[in-house]
Amino acid sequence: MNDEWLYLNGSFLPLTEGRIAVEDRGFQLGDGVYEVVKVMNGRLVWWEDHCERLRRNLREISLLQALDGHPFDEVLPELIRRSGIRDGMVYLQVTRGCAPRDFFFPESFQPTVLAYVRSVSLPQAKEILTGVALHPVEDLRWARSDIKSTNLLAAVLAKEEARKAGADEALFVGPGGIVREGGSANVFAVLDGVLRTHPLNNRILPGVTRKHVLEIARREGYPTEERAFTLEELRAGAKSGAEAFIASTLKDIMPVVKVGDIVLGEGRPGPITLQLVDLMRREQAALVGLEPPAPVASKLREV
Repeated sequence: MNDEWLYLNGSFLPLTEGRIAVEDRGFQLGDGVYEVVKVMNGRLVWWEDHCERLRRNLREISLLQALDGHPFDEVLPELIRRSGIRDGMVYLQVTRGCAPRDFFFPESFQPTVLAYVRSVSLPQAKEILTGVALHPVEDLRWARSDIKSTNLLAAVLAKEEARKAGADEALFVGPGGIVREGGSANVFAVLDGVLRTHPLNNRILPGVTRKHVLEIARREGYPTEERAFTLEELRAGAKSGAEAFIASTLKDIMPVVKVGDIVLGEGRPGPITLQLVDLMRREQAALVGLEPPAPVASKLREV
């Protein structure tokens, strides 16, 4: 099959047939939230975590009731079944629906609830071992980056700036050079043997993959700290084996080999990063009924 199917306000239909009203508040005002869930071997990865975050985000924008009558536990597997897609993603979006354009909440409204499934190439060993470069940009986003809002213009502009600079991803940096997160990923560094990442607050998204990175690292005995680091710490650490990586739903753990003009690991992924990559790949494979993949480091000679 491999068709793209859409769930829209209670109905299943081909994605190309989906229509949203011109005055939908998600379209005109960005009044909505979204989720992206990884699909492996035809199964959802960490859906419970994504569902919990979706519900939390809807509460934050006073829209939790929008999920009433939409049993995503049943809808998403049905979307995957209809599509025949084995590896990819499910995209979900919930908005405050259609109403005459006004900043105030409408007195009555019918939320727009949708989800669709799409085939996506998941990272392979060669891509992981090549790593990515980050381009630092000043973080000019609104102060509620913890909400997975459909307001993504700041990320769009930052990612385009990164692309023009020859980098793979933007890196949002706050006052004092504090590293917050990527354009669509959380950011980690290994500094002096400690795995560090920005603490959860209103300045970063509480990433699902971020959560599992920390759980895996702690389970395996790696020292971890939810404490922000700076670009200068990363620059100083580059001289003594510092590592960095980004973490996101569709990229999992992706090694970072360059941040601006800072080169890490002589341009190659670090050993702790690769160990975490393999641990996560094995955990996800077990979750969806696949055989454990070969260790990524065993493919180094192919890069």
